[in-house]
Amino acid sequence: MNYKKVAEEITNAIGEENFEHATHCMSRLRLVLRDESKVDDASVENIEGVKGVMKQGGQYQIIIGGEVANVFNALPKAIRSTSGEEESNKEPKKKDVRGYLNSIFDYISGSLVAALPAIIGCGMVKLVLVILGMVGLDGTPTYNVLNIIADAGFYFLPVIIAFTAAKKLNTDIVLSMVVSAVLIHPMLIEAMAGDGLSFLGIPIYSTSYTSAVIPPLFAAWVLSLVLPLVDKLTPGWSKAIFKPLLALIITVPIVLIIFAPLGAIIGVGLTEITEIAQKFSPWLTMAILSALMPLLIITGMHHAFDPIMFTNFAGPGFDGLFLPLMLATNFALGAACLAVGVKTKNKNFKSVAISSAISASMAGITEPGLFGVLLRLKKPLFAAMIGSGVAGVFVGIFNIKSYALASPGIISMIQFISPEQTSNLMNAIIVAVIASVVSFIAVFVLGFKDLADKKVNNNEISLNSDGDKLLSPMEGVIVPIDKVKDATFAKKLLGDGIAIIPSVGKVYSPVDGKIQVMFKTGHAIGLLSDKGDEILIHVGIDTVKLDGNGFTPKVSDGDQVIAGDLLLEFDIEYIKSQGYDVTTPIVVTNLSSTNKKVTRLLKENESVEKLQPMIEMKP
Repeated sequence: MNYKKVAEEITNAIGEENFEHATHCMSRLRLVLRDESKVDDASVENIEGVKGVMKQGGQYQIIIGGEVANVFNALPKAIRSTSGEEESNKEPKKKDVRGYLNSIFDYISGSLVAALPAIIGCGMVKLVLVILGMVGLDGTPTYNVLNIIADAGFYFLPVIIAFTAAKKLNTDIVLSMVVSAVLIHPMLIEAMAGDGLSFLGIPIYSTSYTSAVIPPLFAAWVLSLVLPLVDKLTPGWSKAIFKPLLALIITVPIVLIIFAPLGAIIGVGLTEITEIAQKFSPWLTMAILSALMPLLIITGMHHAFDPIMFTNFAGPGFDGLFLPLMLATNFALGAACLAVGVKTKNKNFKSVAISSAISASMAGITEPGLFGVLLRLKKPLFAAMIGSGVAGVFVGIFNIKSYALASPGIISMIQFISPEQTSNLMNAIIVAVIASVVSFIAVFVLGFKDLADKKVNNNEISLNSDGDKLLSPMEGVIVPIDKVKDATFAKKLLGDGIAIIPSVGKVYSPVDGKIQVMFKTGHAIGLLSDKGDEILIHVGIDTVKLDGNGFTPKVSDGDQVIAGDLLLEFDIEYIKSQGYDVTTPIVVTNLSSTNKKVTRLLKENESVEKLQPMIEMKP
């Protein structure tokens, strides 16, 4: 893969000025954009090396695979620098209940995922110790040093999570680490094991916080709230001394008395959830969860298992829920991709499918196959869910456990070596084989419509050789698209079209078709016509910054519409009063894949009525 070329094409497709926050995980570029409506998803997906696009939790996620770090590093420095702390200085956006839940979920998963390298590394060292013990080398000086290394990541886990959580919250990293270091201070541990402690007469709940997961998340959050208050209370000349002093004196007691105990109780509850799931019809529980796991990964909900998984490793030292489920899912997804690769006649797609199968089965990285192959074809995804569900039955029957935190695949199967149950690894291999065989066969049984029929990769879709007319979605005055005061539209980066200065604040459907996306801010609408044309109506310039104020959507994602249906109402005078240009670009975003060209039927400054023919698309 040419990382520089892929990064350059992604930057061009999104627009360098459109990046607000940039980072990446194991397989995806995770971007926060200023205006997602300015991005043509199809153009991004068609970039060689991109497996798919996903929008979730306010992020624009581009699935790359195992080489994502190289692509991220090839992005322009100005974009990569947007992953720093500058966001903390920006005015916070208004959130509803769903927004707050997404933020909480993103904070937890982001903090824990960032701590994975320490847990994976120390966990694998523990497995090395198990193997050394099997051959009689336990108790040697070398063994003892390795044991210290293995325990370090878990013993100091509160400090590690304090670091990752502070970065996620853009709060003081060093102070965050100090607050969580208090939780594992030897004197605190000794007091907790003895007569206990109190602060200003208030008793402190006695428990152990070594290897704790939830308490440091709370601690970093409390610190992030205390620091701004302290900053306001301290004069400028005294901040260097009194700000950290007051932050620690205020934060640590609050954490020790309230939030650390609450986190410990939650951690115990998560462990009990795992035990209940394993005791109550384990084969049925695991079968259902395994079958649904591909869908959970698609929505990002699989990260809900992260706190449970971390707590399990920090407590009993193994995970009997999430990673065994992922064992079945990863091999099922890999085998389904392999079956698609064998069956498809499209050479380019065959290469993508087989490489995705290798990625999933060998390294446990499933996103390229899931988004780039299976989700596009639908039926092979169902086949993978069947294979994962069947294998999940045996996960429950065999009561499989993972003794190291790693995404299950061929190269990490040693994570299932058990110091107590020698059959655990063999049972894990059996589950992997069952998931692979059932999924592979299911793909051939269910079948799928090959992409070669549509010639997607050759951009040879032909929709209407007679030409299609696009009706005006509003009343107003015509403006050529290249005179719009926004480079993204003026340079036709999203596609060709026309613009209107509206005289009435209503948007009507210009085609018969479906609403692909009604942006939550109301400022833009994406439609797919029955003839296959993808149309973007973007009301105003930079109006995404109004955060929905002045806009009243009348439709939702997925709604079927006919030409003339009211899609949106907007307040022209309010938008103008906030300093925004109401010029509305209307562009066809998939011209490259339909081999069509746009011809304007109306001239500059000409008045246009709603539903009046405006432009024509011809091959």
